Amino acid sequence: MNRPSNAALAACTCAFMSLSAITGFIAIPAWNRSVERASESGRLLARASQLEMLTRERDAIRSSVNAARASANAVLRSIPLHADQGSLMRMLAVSAGNDVGTQTILAGDAVPATPRESGYHAIPVTVEMHASFARVMEILARAESDRRLVRPIRIEITRSADPSTQSKNAKDADKGFVEARIELDAVYGNASAAPEEEQ
Repeated sequence: MNRPSNAALAACTCAFMSLSAITGFIAIPAWNRSVERASESGRLLARASQLEMLTRERDAIRSSVNAARASANAVLRSIPLHADQGSLMRMLAVSAGNDVGTQTILAGDAVPATPRESGYHAIPVTVEMHASFARVMEILARAESDRRLVRPIRIEITRSADPSTQSKNAKDADKGFVEARIELDAVYGNASAAPEEEQ
């Protein structure tokens, strides 16, 4: 059996050490870079997941804000700076028809809208009607849906007791009429005037 010479062993050892050194210089930095990249990838994935969650939360908050604004707009009313009796009368007036007998609208003088001086005033309005119940409800619906602040004060609706309105003919348009008295007020004024008046 032939044994390798010392020179061959030395050459093999030298070659192995050279290969190990080269492998160390190449493999170790590559390994470190792969570890760093894996760590960076994990960090970026976590951040992307967080951003996605934040985006969902932002969209949910936007939806909630939009819903809250829509609800607020449905109930909030504006207060004009000046009284506009003309538009108020037009809003409360109903058109003539078989289901309307008479309608009277009276507007009073402006009064303070609140117990204390606030710069706001209100125009009291009284609507008296002899008409069908549906037309009376139409007036109330108009007042409720108006963009201005119109406050109902008193509502009286009674079945008409006038014999002249009681028809023997079921097709008579006056059948089922009611007597209605609706008292409300329309608020107007300038809120910035309140501090000046309180001084």
